[in-house]
Amino acid sequence: MEEKNINTVEYIKMVKESPEKKKAYIYLGFTILITALLIVFALRPTITVITRINKELKEKNALTKSLENKISTLSALEQQYAENKKELGNLELIFPADGNFSLLMSNIDSVVSRNGFALSSINFDDYKGELFSSNTTVLQPKTLRIGLKGKEVNLVNLLRDLEALPMYPVIETVSFSTQKGQDGLQSFSISIRVYDIDNDKFYKQ
Repeated sequence: MEEKNINTVEYIKMVKESPEKKKAYIYLGFTILITALLIVFALRPTITVITRINKELKEKNALTKSLENKISTLSALEQQYAENKKELGNLELIFPADGNFSLLMSNIDSVVSRNGFALSSINFDDYKGELFSSNTTVLQPKTLRIGLKGKEVNLVNLLRDLEALPMYPVIETVSFSTQKGQDGLQSFSISIRVYDIDNDKFYKQ
């Protein structure tokens, strides 16, 4: 029987062309392809979900922080209100909303008497001066004019005491007569800027 010698090159060629090997390679390639597709299509929805969850968490954290800041602000305002409740309760007397300047009038009468003057007239009017421009829609200036008699030497102290009143009055003009009456007193006219709130329901809201 004749023996047939097969060299290395022919052997490798036979192996490459082996049907079993071809099937094995095809199966391996198909398996790798299927695995890759499964990984891609399985991971993509998962990554999308994770991204969406992270975005929602960031938004919720931002909302939580904003809410905490608002709560802190409200707590601080509540504490300030509690600390200044008494002063705020007196605000209606300082800036009346119904044109009731009774506290101001009683204080003016006391200041005038203490400085040796006597009231002769008093009236309120809408503010028409040019020395003040109001930038508020609630607090409005009014003009208070008072006529009085007294000595010129006491005028400076009177004006100082008037502007020191808690209603924040501002002296705008002062005029007086150089002639003295039989009682030796001079006549003075003082224009004062005061304030009220142009809303009669302001303190009832």
